[in-house]
Amino acid sequence: MQNTPASTADTSAPEGPDIAERFTTGGWEFTPDVAAVFPEHVRASVPFYDAIQDLVAEASDWLLPEDGHLVDLGASTGTTAHRIAQRHPARHLRVTLYDRERAMLDRAAETLAGVSTLHVDYRQADIRLPMDHDPADLTLALFTLQFLSLGDRVRVLRQARRAASSTGALIVAEKVRPPDSRWAEIANDASHDWKASHGITDTAIRAKARALRGVLQPYPEVALVQAVHDAGWCCPEVLFRWHSWLVLGAFATPTGL
Repeated sequence: MQNTPASTADTSAPEGPDIAERFTTGGWEFTPDVAAVFPEHVRASVPFYDAIQDLVAEASDWLLPEDGHLVDLGASTGTTAHRIAQRHPARHLRVTLYDRERAMLDRAAETLAGVSTLHVDYRQADIRLPMDHDPADLTLALFTLQFLSLGDRVRVLRQARRAASSTGALIVAEKVRPPDSRWAEIANDASHDWKASHGITDTAIRAKARALRGVLQPYPEVALVQAVHDAGWCCPEVLFRWHSWLVLGAFATPTGL
């Protein structure tokens, strides 16, 4: 997940998922405080987060062969790479993790410490800038593009396509906006109920919503699919959806040649 760093972050101990209450309206940032509690926060905030991680790890059975290259755009604390390594304890993989926040990459290094089957390259960088990694077998953008404008999303996806192998695949996860206001209302309340059932108070839910105003930029599913096409990927397929939460897969070429 990407965002701009905070220059005056409060460094006192955060309070789990309620970290959102520390931010002003429209002021959400992935600060060191957020990095410190990110695994707990995201599990309580994103419905079916662990199921989505399992889905990605299972897809790697086919998409990441021995010595395959995984590129994670907005890797946060390295959860996905760790989940894949756990699933394939004997498969040696190359991993490139991008994130703007040094604190996130430091947490990722802790998460992946001792995983001998992974060769990891940690890159503190803005994914909107040119990428120069080796051709990727699997490129991930999990809950990352939703913080970018539509134009920037296409730019990032196009760069990722250019850096993908001919047999490469893409998996994107993000929050989308239902175009019909009736479904949007249901999706919003269902997500609220999910968060409340996972220990986030109503006050914290409202605080997070205020903090994300103008920062989180959900677009309709059709806009995401079009962005994937415009960037040069093909054969997009919805792999998972729960109300506003969507996982989309695509390939670099129609035939893998």
